[in-house]
Amino acid sequence: MRTLDRVLAVLLAAGGLVLGVLVVVEVAAAGLGRPPVALPYSPVAAWLRETPWSSAAALAVAAGLAVVGLALLVAELAPRRRTDLVLAGDDPATTATLSVRSLARVLESAATGVPGVERASARVRRRRARLSVHVPVRDGEEAARIGREAQSAASAALDALSLRAAPRLRVRTRQEAR
Repeated sequence: MRTLDRVLAVLLAAGGLVLGVLVVVEVAAAGLGRPPVALPYSPVAAWLRETPWSSAAALAVAAGLAVVGLALLVAELAPRRRTDLVLAGDDPATTATLSVRSLARVLESAATGVPGVERASARVRRRRARLSVHVPVRDGEEAARIGREAQSAASAALDALSLRAAPRLRVRTRQEAR
């Protein structure tokens, strides 16, 4: 589920819940013979009865709702960006994929397997992979050597996956003083 879908679902559910509670409260108040609690029903109903469909206000509301509806429809029908990477295989009838999240975990695991690497974090997109290697060494040359080893290990792990279009790997070594 996309982030936009989740946000819209929460907003629409919250709006429906609030509207449902208000209707129940207003019906209960009317049943007890009390005036409206939150929604001024009589003036709104009178305005709706007196306002023709051809009025500027009704047309503006209809146009606004149509624009919102079309925007939601376009957002839902737009194709999603592919986030899976296709693995190379022998059988053309079979396609296997690897998510970018899984590839990030593979790169992180390969880098943290190098002695001297404290932790690693990766961000992978379809065309680029960025690996940040954290090294608790103060010596710059030693940190550079560990970074090269981590890059070599991550490159080997990336090559071992046999992706059809492997992302470019960029490794950044960060020294952390202890």
